[in-house]
Amino acid sequence: MTRTGGEAAPNVTLPVTFEIEGARSEFTVEMSGPQHELRNHRIPIDKQQERGWGKVSIPFDLNPADNEFYFVFDQPVPRRTIIVADDPLVARPLTLAAEIAPSPGEAMTAEVLSVDDLGDVEWGDVALVLWQGALPTDAAAQSLLSLIDRGGQVIFFPPQMPTTDSFVGGAWQSWTDSPDGISVENWRGDQDLLANTLSGTALPVGDLTILRHCSLSGEFTSLATLPGGVPLLARVTTNRGGVYFCATTPQAAASTLANNGVVLYVIVQRALAAGAENLGNTRNIVAGTVEASAAATWRQLAGPSEALSTDFTYHSGVYRDGERLLAVNRSLEEDNPTVLADAAVSELFQGLDFARVNDQAGSLAALIQEIWRLFLATMMLALVAEAALCLPKLAPRSSKPAGVLA
Repeated sequence: MTRTGGEAAPNVTLPVTFEIEGARSEFTVEMSGPQHELRNHRIPIDKQQERGWGKVSIPFDLNPADNEFYFVFDQPVPRRTIIVADDPLVARPLTLAAEIAPSPGEAMTAEVLSVDDLGDVEWGDVALVLWQGALPTDAAAQSLLSLIDRGGQVIFFPPQMPTTDSFVGGAWQSWTDSPDGISVENWRGDQDLLANTLSGTALPVGDLTILRHCSLSGEFTSLATLPGGVPLLARVTTNRGGVYFCATTPQAAASTLANNGVVLYVIVQRALAAGAENLGNTRNIVAGTVEASAAATWRQLAGPSEALSTDFTYHSGVYRDGERLLAVNRSLEEDNPTVLADAAVSELFQGLDFARVNDQAGSLAALIQEIWRLFLATMMLALVAEAALCLPKLAPRSSKPAGVLA
């Protein structure tokens, strides 16, 4: 939970309401800063209930759109990872990062396979593929594309000897050695795999040391860059699923990804969580990201009663689609507005005519604008008064009857 006012905001007592299948309970939260994180709060439910839906809500405030959050739950789906690695020293840390569960009760499995073994894989329950080696081609590439199309995730690590093969537009080029080690210069802490934690704490990406990195070609979005803008972690745009390229490996001779395992573990676990969202019978959906036609078979279980069935994908709530339970909520980006730099604004509106008003705290520009508004209103009133004074006088009517001409 967040609020405006910063650290100087006074303490406030906030009642938080939890609703599980219509049964409500309330928990009081003491907020002493701009953020409050509630973790491991247990809500008792019937032992026989294995799936269902719920809602978390806070009292109404100035923005009622972010006062409710819906969720669905079911028996956890095993998170399965397939690892293809030419180098055993790379496969080991990747396996550890994929097998260690972030919380008790979650089933995690990781299998190290060769490219030749992929033909026997049951892809229906695979959430993530970690691939270190030459980029896939032929049947292997088709299997990964099918995985991505249904929402699965793939992270590529460079091979020891890069080839000319490409995948979804990305291709490895050549290795660059940095014996003294270089650090990560920039990374995206607002979204995706390297996003800050829920409490706002940044991942220790800046503590990584890169000794070798492989250049990458193609169209992609950089999530982390080395000095000079060289991509370290990049994402390729896809309709569904996620395709990432990491320009180094967890091998000790290439980076400290394995020694400083926090970043590697978070990357793998976040990709696993994203890939597992489309497995099982529950799914969390960001409002507006699903075609309206897909909601033709949805039935509303919770949410605004005024929502039309044709607009279910745009309204927060809980919906049933056959055996699947769907929770629709607004995106996290809507609740965490960011300030764009001048260069980003210019690039965003490149080629368009627009006017930008620059102002800052303590500036008199806004006051001057208000004074000019007053002068403008006064001038308009003066013009109206002048126009009224210029009107010709009306001749008075005579009270005598008009004469009759013979």
